[in-house]
Amino acid sequence: MIPLLPYKRLVFESQSSKEEIIRRLSVEVASRRRRSGVFERRAEKFEGEVSETGFKISRVIRYRNSLLPLVEGQFLPLVKGVRIEVRMKLHTPVLIFSILWLSLVVVGAGAVIFQIISTGKFAGAMFIPFGMLLFYYLLVTIGFGVEANEAGKLLSDIFEATDDQVVKRASR
Repeated sequence: MIPLLPYKRLVFESQSSKEEIIRRLSVEVASRRRRSGVFERRAEKFEGEVSETGFKISRVIRYRNSLLPLVEGQFLPLVKGVRIEVRMKLHTPVLIFSILWLSLVVVGAGAVIFQIISTGKFAGAMFIPFGMLLFYYLLVTIGFGVEANEAGKLLSDIFEATDDQVVKRASR
């Protein structure tokens, strides 16, 4: 099955303490959203909230991208160190729009398939709903995927404490 709504999971395991991980992450997270100009450089890599149990952040970018992942994570204690489970997903308004838009396109594709089966006729315009699905899939896969990969690299740099740190990546 090809997922049409992007989602990514990352799991980091660090031998550093939870307090140290929270401290390092907090340095890289601005506590409030603010507009920044195209030419303005911000010291923080993310903006959002970091707490004792986890975080909810987005990457700071100098351009608009509705597909910028919302990065949520939680800290889980290990015998020695901490496990950080990260989920990246679309922001809720973009997710709702995507579901509604995809629903309409899927209904259109279903109508085309029904038309082909019932009449046996096929016209070039019948490709439109399938082209729209392909366009959406490529747009979301590339737009979300590039940003999710960049956020993952930045988080890896933040959570990386020693050479013994284990980074596991699992995405779907």
